[in-house]
Amino acid sequence: MESDLQVTGIHHVTMIAGDPQANADFYAGVLGMRLVKRTVNFDDPGTYHLYFGDGTGRPGTLLTFFPIPNAARGRHGAGQVTGVALAVPPGALAFWQDRLHGFGVACRRTTSPVGQPALAFTDPDGLPLALVEDPSAVAWPGWADGPVPGEHAIRAVAGVTLTVREAEPTSRVLRALGYRPAAAAAAATAQAGHEADPAGSAGRRTDPPAPPAGGRPRTLWTVGEGGASRWLAVIADPAAPRGTLGAGTVHHVAFRTPTDEHQRRWRRRLDLLGLAVTPVQDRRYFRSIYFREPGGVLFEIATDPPGFLVDEDPRTLGTALRLPPWYEPARPSLERSLPPLRPPSDFATLGFIHRFVPAPDEPADAASDGRGSRPPVLLLLHGTGGDEHDLLPLGRYLAPRAALLSPRGRVLEDGMPRFFRRWAPGVLDRDDLLARAEQMAGFVAAAARRYGFDPRGLVAVGYSNGANLAAALLMARPGLLQGAVLLRPMDLPLDDPPPGALAGTPVFVAAGRQDPVVPAEQTRSLAQRLEAAGARVTLHWAPTGHELDQGELEAARRWLEEVGRR
Repeated sequence: MESDLQVTGIHHVTMIAGDPQANADFYAGVLGMRLVKRTVNFDDPGTYHLYFGDGTGRPGTLLTFFPIPNAARGRHGAGQVTGVALAVPPGALAFWQDRLHGFGVACRRTTSPVGQPALAFTDPDGLPLALVEDPSAVAWPGWADGPVPGEHAIRAVAGVTLTVREAEPTSRVLRALGYRPAAAAAAATAQAGHEADPAGSAGRRTDPPAPPAGGRPRTLWTVGEGGASRWLAVIADPAAPRGTLGAGTVHHVAFRTPTDEHQRRWRRRLDLLGLAVTPVQDRRYFRSIYFREPGGVLFEIATDPPGFLVDEDPRTLGTALRLPPWYEPARPSLERSLPPLRPPSDFATLGFIHRFVPAPDEPADAASDGRGSRPPVLLLLHGTGGDEHDLLPLGRYLAPRAALLSPRGRVLEDGMPRFFRRWAPGVLDRDDLLARAEQMAGFVAAAARRYGFDPRGLVAVGYSNGANLAAALLMARPGLLQGAVLLRPMDLPLDDPPPGALAGTPVFVAAGRQDPVVPAEQTRSLAQRLEAAGARVTLHWAPTGHELDQGELEAARRWLEEVGRR
């Protein structure tokens, strides 16, 4: 056995994501990592492979994704990496807590497996993440030219958490890789600061993972001198269900080795250990070998060279689709089949985590050119506790030919996204409502430029808190919306629009006769005020409470069809 052979830490972590644009916007626009490479999955070239890291994509800083549009959520569990921690400089968490809250991302203070202050949250696909204040992070340069100030920027992958059913088989492999248990953490129990409960799923959620009851045995492992990129934690949970791949889950974790010769030695060593290891795979920016450790987690050993500057210069990293030589002949067909990916550098002008789903019968990057009619664009505004995914199925049901624009509210109330503040249930913050309506108008204008739709065809569909924001847009920004579907709105503490300001604007208002949240007189008052400004209001009463029923959704769909024919 070659006793001098050990990995030098984490090279990268690869995940599965859903929408490519939402993935790039979150990791580059919100977290401020650099998109250092836009390429394809070399084993499935019809799928993007996106790499995010520091300014040049150094090994140890990299998160990579296979984004698969409409991918189902996976389940976190045994045989997976169930948490990813990112290193930031000491003192940075206050900045990050404010930043995440400002985008409607729920987060909570906790402690990392190595005992450092941490901030736990999830990405838009439900992947458990944590930012960890690590003194060793200052040795990593990060990306000083991104949207996050350099002194707070993410510097490296801090570490990962694995979940397995039995610790010992995995421990033997970690020892062979050069990892050693950290004595101080040997008896620790899982605090779920950055790992998901393996008994749960990666389904949509707004709160970060909560600590599991009772705790589970966890062992901390380090390699070399420890520090950022050189630790991992292993949770042993015999009752954990087997994890399943899907959006929001980790595909594999890769470990660093300095040269091709070291990698060849690793192949021999792993073979002697009885592990099924792949031949060397040329990944263009590094070489890779893969094997599955006994607990089921897919491991990779990747070379540090040649790096991401082999086909781009530092200035243009990540700005164009890069293909390996063997896929260049297929470039035209690949570019046609891959979904458009706008530069995440323009995310700052939008300012909202969101989803945009193009109309089904037109290219995703089609722009309005005035030749004939275009499908409407539905602005989907969720209720309290929802997110950018919530109303997408409803939007597609209401208007099958429409494009869908669905932002996440940027105000958190007890960890739940909303579109504006309220002082108490039913008592709205007027000034904040007006300010948030202006922000939404700016978002719509920026989204129209980015995605190429005509904002004059915009119809809002809002539920509860989202319906109130849509009503505020009608009242404070007449002319912005071509129409609106208001599901369970209440009267607003805003000035009446001038008479005629909403002349001919169609508005569908759906109210519940038994609604305990919105009294009937409030619904009638709002409808009357909109009519006084010239809106053509259809008021529909459902025999329900604040929840929606199928009958009113069918009525809203027929109403939208009729409006579209006018």
